[in-house]
Amino acid sequence: MLEIKKDIRLLIVDDHRLIREGIKSTLQFQDLFTTTIDEAEDGLMAIDMAKSFDYDLILMDINMPNMDGDKATRKILDIRSDLKIICLSMHDEPIRIKGMFDAGVMGYVLKNTSSTELTLAISTVLAGKKYFSNDIALSIMDGTFTFSQANSKSLLLSKREIEILKLIAMEKTNEEISNALFVSKRTIDTHRQNMINKLGVRNTVGLIKYGMENDLFD
Repeated sequence: MLEIKKDIRLLIVDDHRLIREGIKSTLQFQDLFTTTIDEAEDGLMAIDMAKSFDYDLILMDINMPNMDGDKATRKILDIRSDLKIICLSMHDEPIRIKGMFDAGVMGYVLKNTSSTELTLAISTVLAGKKYFSNDIALSIMDGTFTFSQANSKSLLLSKREIEILKLIAMEKTNEEISNALFVSKRTIDTHRQNMINKLGVRNTVGLIKYGMENDLFD
């Protein structure tokens, strides 16, 4: 059994309240360690809280309003280089995983993980070791998942983002896109801004240019 401190303080960073509450509930019903748990709804809030409180570990989402997880991770580690951070995400694309490890996280766990695995991931990272979610670890072992895949530009965007980008290229408004995909207009606004930030472009014209250069509209 890994040796870790028995009383730890965690920060859960995710823009969905139900996700934060679910993780919080999961961690409160395990008996390996006791937890004091705080919550942040985006990267900017996480940075402020990391300055104010002495956290042992942060569970960090990737795509969030105001500031994504990779940028928040870098800034937090600039403040406290010894802080342990685990990415907790729904995405299993190599480019996203590589991006978060490049930013400095020590673990990557999928949101559909079991409570047992989440607890193990926290214990492993607190003990100073890296941790991959079981599904990702198995893919690495059988050769179907490699970080070299992250060199492909098309992998910078998720399938949902490419779908939205195609609709943007068709001159659809955010409201029209939200109606077509059965999501809120705010969700589309967030996706659009996330794509702009992720690709390093300035506006929608830059997004469309990226899509054309990478044959995303075929």
